[in-house]
Amino acid sequence: MKKVLKIVAIIIGLLLLTAVALPFVFKSKIVGIVTEEVNKNINAKVKFSDDIGFSILKSFPDFTLTMKNIEVVGIEEFEFDTLFAVNKLEVSMDLMSVINGGQIKIRNVYLNQPRIHAIVLSNGKANWDIAKPSADTTKTETTSEPAKFDVLLKKLEIENAYISYNDKVGNMSSEIDGMNYTLNGDFNQDIFSMKHDLDIAKLTYAMANINYLSNVHTTFKAEIEANQKESKYTFKDNEFGLNELIFKMDGFVQMAGNDINMDLKYAAKKNDFKDFLSLIPAIYSSSFKDIQSKGKLAFDGFAKGTFNDKQLPAFAFNLMVEQGWFKYPALPAPVENVGIDFHVTNPDGNLDHTKINLAKMHFELQGDPFDAKLLAENPMKDPFIDAHLKGKLNLDNVVKIVPMPAGTTLSGLLTSDFAAKGKISDIENKNYENFNASGTIAVNSINYKSAELPQGMNLSTATLAFNPKTVTLTNFDAKIGNSDMQMNGDLSNFFPYFFGKGTLVGNLNFKSNMMDANQFLSNSTDKATASSSSGADTSGMAVVEIPGNIDFTLTSSIAKLLYTNYNITNFNGMVKVANQKLTFSKVALNMLGSSMTMDGYYETTNPKKPTVEMAFGIKNLDIPTAFKTFNTVQKIAPIAEKMTGIFNTSISKFTTELDSKMMPIYEKTYIAGDLQLNNASVTNIEAFNKVADVFKRDEWKKAEFKNVAIKYEVVGGRVNTKPFNVKLGGQTLNLSGSTGLDQTIAYLGTIAIPRKDLGSANSALDGVLAQLKQKSGTNIKLNEMVNIGLKLGGTFTKPTVTTNLADIVKNEASSLKNQLSDELNKKKKELEEQAKAEIEKQKKELETKAKAEADRLKKEAEAKAKAEVDKAKNKLEEEAKKKLKGLFGN
Repeated sequence: MKKVLKIVAIIIGLLLLTAVALPFVFKSKIVGIVTEEVNKNINAKVKFSDDIGFSILKSFPDFTLTMKNIEVVGIEEFEFDTLFAVNKLEVSMDLMSVINGGQIKIRNVYLNQPRIHAIVLSNGKANWDIAKPSADTTKTETTSEPAKFDVLLKKLEIENAYISYNDKVGNMSSEIDGMNYTLNGDFNQDIFSMKHDLDIAKLTYAMANINYLSNVHTTFKAEIEANQKESKYTFKDNEFGLNELIFKMDGFVQMAGNDINMDLKYAAKKNDFKDFLSLIPAIYSSSFKDIQSKGKLAFDGFAKGTFNDKQLPAFAFNLMVEQGWFKYPALPAPVENVGIDFHVTNPDGNLDHTKINLAKMHFELQGDPFDAKLLAENPMKDPFIDAHLKGKLNLDNVVKIVPMPAGTTLSGLLTSDFAAKGKISDIENKNYENFNASGTIAVNSINYKSAELPQGMNLSTATLAFNPKTVTLTNFDAKIGNSDMQMNGDLSNFFPYFFGKGTLVGNLNFKSNMMDANQFLSNSTDKATASSSSGADTSGMAVVEIPGNIDFTLTSSIAKLLYTNYNITNFNGMVKVANQKLTFSKVALNMLGSSMTMDGYYETTNPKKPTVEMAFGIKNLDIPTAFKTFNTVQKIAPIAEKMTGIFNTSISKFTTELDSKMMPIYEKTYIAGDLQLNNASVTNIEAFNKVADVFKRDEWKKAEFKNVAIKYEVVGGRVNTKPFNVKLGGQTLNLSGSTGLDQTIAYLGTIAIPRKDLGSANSALDGVLAQLKQKSGTNIKLNEMVNIGLKLGGTFTKPTVTTNLADIVKNEASSLKNQLSDELNKKKKELEEQAKAEIEKQKKELETKAKAEADRLKKEAEAKAKAEVDKAKNKLEEEAKKKLKGLFGN
């Protein structure tokens, strides 16, 4: 007996040892397979904790893998979006399939706190489309490599899930919060029963900015027959609940390749009007159980046909309410004669063949009737509408029929008499005569206050007047807390916009004497702002996405605007909202004692990477105030913290990407501008203190900027400045260089100082000067001012300063030699010039003497010639007289 017990103990020990050892033996194998499958199949960033657990004891004889903190984050457009995250994932696998090395068979899956964010961008791209395409498209299903895992579930459990869906193409969104789901079934069998148990604490669904379901408690319990060979799933016993509205589904869903064939019908299990009221958020409150009601309800529909990428099944939805009536016992007034006749039908799955017919919606409140009708056909291609809204709603009576949340007050009057009929294409083609739209919707003396709006709102008047071309807003006069606003203008393309067929165009005038934007900031933003040690720029905020389907031009005039710590006055200009861009044109305002101008835009084409491009002009802004107010100034100009004075700046271009808190991403910021400092000074700047210490000139620790113009450029994370002058103790320092956003500095400078301040260097120079004078006999001398080169490095708070003082004697001696050479060259040139002048003088004297002698000889020759001529002439005259006398006698 002892031997048997001993053998049993040994066997149990071996089994326990095996159970403990097996997880460690196969851990690396399974992690390797998981990593391989993820990298092979997914275009995304996948992260999970290294704390991976393996156990055989927990689910014997199966093998359990536990993974924690799994995240799947998108890439490219979705690089900041987490598609999937889960706190804990447990997967039970068949032990022998792990040991044998073939396909690993998965039995049970458990997910704790999974979060899914599904997004469809306006270009149609979905963030869940992360599966990698097959590397070899020639492989068929029969030849492709088998998957490493084979899912043969017995149980799937999801605990406390959150799922959000945002589809910009379909203008749809939904949110599932607090979802718990269990699926039980034996997927090893060809035909088996699947049991579903779903509970969603809050379900919200919206389309075209209308909430059709809001925080609805949703349940689904069903037994579904699964035929795996035929991929057919037939509803058996089931119950689907939306708050108090319970309905049942009958029929089947069958997978056929890429198609999903279905024949489903649903209908309310009860015809109690009260169940329908539970879907109205304002009515479904903690006291809903006490509500009294009467009336009949009919609610049913179907979906029949094929669903795939190109086709939808036929479908219908029907809702009827007759002689509805309800009243809260604690409140004085009922809602009476509620009637609804609503049908949505589609005969063939073509969405353009959908017909929406609200044939009747009627109710009476304290004797005031309210009626609405709507017929909509061909909603996708060319919607046709026939709508009518008529009645009076006295909000003073609303508080008599529905319990208001604590702190909520409501009063005022809404009246409507509005009708529209025609095709949307007639408005798009400007055939306004073919479309009928007329009537008004007006509000008067609306007062509302709640926990969400504690400051309260008063809407004195507002009227919307409809015609086929425009909707005209007149007499809008409202006040929210400290803020007042008045508006008027026109909205065009209203009906196409309402049906998702176009852009809503508006030209509005906005006026306010006081706009306190701080009232509209979230609590988290307020706290972030309050806790900031300096200016708030836009810190603590989330990205504000600009809509793409409106085109508004807002001519604004705001006498006083409060925003975070900004006190803005005389805001005037044009603001345009279009194409996901907010554009400012010729905006002028006063702030912080200065005047500013602004042109540019903020755009959210990619909401994850909003961008800004602006041009600014700022005049007479106090430097300390600018530093305390603007984070950007603190980042790119840390010197401003200790400066005093006034500055002007003209920023010709400011471009940047913004992060998720609306703060500039400085590494991607570009700024080009001019800074004018007419009378500014700064003290206790480490860089200048260091320079002053090097030259032992304490007065240099104060820097002054007198009529200084600085051209600057911020690019690549550095602020670059062109050369500018700054006064240090009366001496001019010329600087140029850059400051990094990491606070590193790199500047080159030149400053002229008196030679007498050079100390021993000056004595050495005097000796060199004396020697050169003695040897040359010249009167050369040194300049009284010496240019010193500076190099500033390190960081703004821990700078380094180097100078060229060590080279001064050498450089100045070289300068003296150059002066001596210049002096000798000068003397040589003077002697050459003197010699040349003497030669010229002698040359001129010789030329003068030669000319005088020539003139004398010429005169003598001329006189001698004249005498000879006169002598010959006299002789001829005598001979002629003699001959005449002989001829004629005496």
